[in-house]
Amino acid sequence: MFHSLAAESVHIRRGQFTLIAAAPGVGKSVFAMAESLGCDAPGFYFSADTDAFTMYVRSGAMLTGWTTGDIENAVAHGNTATVDALLEKLSHIRFDFSGRIEVDALEEELKAYASTFGEWPHVIIIDNLSNLDLPEAGEGYVALEQACDYLHEIARETGAAVIALHHVTGTFDDGITPVPMSGLRGKVSKVPELILTLYRDVTAGTDEVGRLYVCPVKNRTGKADPSGAWSIPLHYEPPRMLLRDFTAQSK
Repeated sequence: MFHSLAAESVHIRRGQFTLIAAAPGVGKSVFAMAESLGCDAPGFYFSADTDAFTMYVRSGAMLTGWTTGDIENAVAHGNTATVDALLEKLSHIRFDFSGRIEVDALEEELKAYASTFGEWPHVIIIDNLSNLDLPEAGEGYVALEQACDYLHEIARETGAAVIALHHVTGTFDDGITPVPMSGLRGKVSKVPELILTLYRDVTAGTDEVGRLYVCPVKNRTGKADPSGAWSIPLHYEPPRMLLRDFTAQSK
């Protein structure tokens, strides 16, 4: 999806498990949505962390170029025909908004998707890792590690690019500090093939145009820096949920 990441051999690949971690409000859900909508591939988004209305507003903004305020105003006045028409073209991307992601339900949803479309989703997004409810799972770090093992197996079985969103430790919860691999909550870095951490401009507020920085802290097939010191900037306009490659025109 993002050429600037691909140019550095940072690829979210099918059949692999990718972890994306950041502080709240930085943009990890927006990054995952941009990947899902941008690649125009069959997908399934398990959105335990974000409600249906918020996802409607964000998706609508991404597709139309309107601000999220414009989308909310359209909903309030019943003028959503433009947004609905664009979203209808993305019927190959399905959503589940259950507050907990039960493993049995997840597997039933994926099987139903495969039965309907004749193939597994190419992209499966779990938002977020701590909401995945495994039967007889352990607690704390053990539970997170088991969740990673499970999602890694799902990626292998379905051939999908499985992307899980995750939290960081309190030290990096300000959202403006580069997050090293050691900053992942639960230190769950063993299983994923690719781990990306995100942070924002120091000077930009959460509703201002600026940059979102992607730090490849683990990358089995390319360049990485576990310290988080190396980052790739993306141009980010939160009011429009617009995330794109950073160019001279984006300054």
